[in-house]
Amino acid sequence: MRSLLIAAILLAGAVGLARSAAAHPHVFIDARVTLHMQDGKVAAITQQWTFDAIFGGVVIHAFDRNRNGKLEPDEAQQVRRGAFDALIELSYFTVVRIGDEELKLETVKGFAATVQDGRLVYRFTLPLPRPVDPRTDRPALLFIDKTYYVAVELVKQKPVAIDGAAPDGCRTVFRDDFDNPIYFGSVVPRMLNFDCPVG
Repeated sequence: MRSLLIAAILLAGAVGLARSAAAHPHVFIDARVTLHMQDGKVAAITQQWTFDAIFGGVVIHAFDRNRNGKLEPDEAQQVRRGAFDALIELSYFTVVRIGDEELKLETVKGFAATVQDGRLVYRFTLPLPRPVDPRTDRPALLFIDKTYYVAVELVKQKPVAIDGAAPDGCRTVFRDDFDNPIYFGSVVPRMLNFDCPVG
């Protein structure tokens, strides 16, 4: 029970319930994303998060009740209820922005929590409330905790995969989002865009 309480305190911080103005990243996530295309539009985003050893280790210790170094299906569901589901308030550290509008991401499919090489790993899919057209919507996709308590970094090797077919000539690119800095204006997020032919 004590370990569960410790994990709950850390997780509460991760979802914004225990933040301070002097906070800096206390949890670190290495992320990979898959963009699921439907008729040339982005219909859903799958993410895989690998947590830092310290934070992930606390969560594993709290929820691995049989101490076998794994998260059995029932233990993974406890992780979801006890840790992950509350992230709905932060759109699961995912921003899909079209112009000045941010889409509300409220549905999760296929959540899994596992232990891989001793690290806590989440995998989940966020269906978008409506398909997003890279050519006309020109979306900006960010994977970020705006309060910077949690640092989400896309891995350097093959961070983005495309499931299905993007529109002809469109490719994904990363840009700095200078117009929307976070953490008192001191951190410039990286956003994922599509470059598509004009016309």
